[in-house]
Amino acid sequence: MGNFIIFILALFALAALLRIDFFFSILYLFVGVYVVAHFWSRRVLRQIHISRSLTQRAFLGDHVSVTLTVENLSRLPIPWLLLNESLPVALTSPPFRQEVITLGGKASYQLQYTLLARQRGYYLVGPLLLQTGDLLGFKRQLTRSFESDYLIIYPKIVPIARLGLPTHSPQVTLPTPLPLFQDPARITGVHPYNPGDNPRHIHWPASAATGEVLVKQFQPAIARDNAIFLNMDRADYAPYGYPDSAIELAITVAASLASHMLGFEKLPVGLATTAFDPLSQEQRSFSLPPRKGRGQLMQILEVLARVQAATDVQFLDRLRREAVHLSWGTTLMVITSGESEELLETLLLLKKSGFQPTLVLVQPPGRLQTRLERVQNLNLPVYRIQREKEIEVWAAA
Repeated sequence: MGNFIIFILALFALAALLRIDFFFSILYLFVGVYVVAHFWSRRVLRQIHISRSLTQRAFLGDHVSVTLTVENLSRLPIPWLLLNESLPVALTSPPFRQEVITLGGKASYQLQYTLLARQRGYYLVGPLLLQTGDLLGFKRQLTRSFESDYLIIYPKIVPIARLGLPTHSPQVTLPTPLPLFQDPARITGVHPYNPGDNPRHIHWPASAATGEVLVKQFQPAIARDNAIFLNMDRADYAPYGYPDSAIELAITVAASLASHMLGFEKLPVGLATTAFDPLSQEQRSFSLPPRKGRGQLMQILEVLARVQAATDVQFLDRLRREAVHLSWGTTLMVITSGESEELLETLLLLKKSGFQPTLVLVQPPGRLQTRLERVQNLNLPVYRIQREKEIEVWAAA
């Protein structure tokens, strides 16, 4: 650009000094081309419409197809247009896609590429940087950017062949002295009919045998809720080597448990964790109360896809605070890395409060076998997960 202005000034000085009409004609030509190219490039750049189409949620191993549509809304052609799309380095290599195209007036172009969901997480696809100019190179750095789109890749789900939980597992409906509701599948006896009893519960064979109207008596029960407490504090995993891989395994355990309980067992499941959220770019607490259904599973998976390891999580404090808001008898699936004295005391306190804590240790150190025996002596179910294949057959340690 600077050289071109110097050239114009030199040409003007030469034309004025020699007073040759041809030089003035050349001067007018170059100035006119420069003015036209300047406004042409700026106008067509403003008249470009961009759209990006992609599936914004995927599972590990999926291929995500992305389609970029570039449309020239102006009648003026675009001599050249450089497309530079930034891509997540974890999903493709190289982490960008570049292409130079030419667009006629009212024309469009589609750029297609595929991302491989190799790692769970929250990713930004884009932004797209557009660069154009004129054919003579007078304007070369006219740029415009198009915003990013997000892509959420869910964590890996390992199918659990059998959930070898003990008798006080989430699969059992526990008796309770409080008649929250009556389970018609659990008859404990009969009693004489009282005003207000449901006529549908009359035990007709017993009534005919005794000559008195008798009503079935059911065992009071509560539905068993389940809450997954996931420890995302990097410091708790660091002493056992490779904290990142241990945390990823813990997330896989949480996702597999939620999928099995919600999908196969049809039980209400919730999730509580504190972690770094790349969406808000800050550390935050996630709390999903126990619910049933596929919608609940997808919410849990979306949280597990986004969360990243954090510091100063205060996991046990969060566990005690959240338990206050849960129903009596809720199974607490505590997923962490190692057994500390404070953790054991917290689990024992929760058990005495009417909850059913279950400890899931991801890559626990072998030198803490004595503490593991203490957990078992406290009659607390404990599970050790060191590899993904151990999730398939869920067995007590």
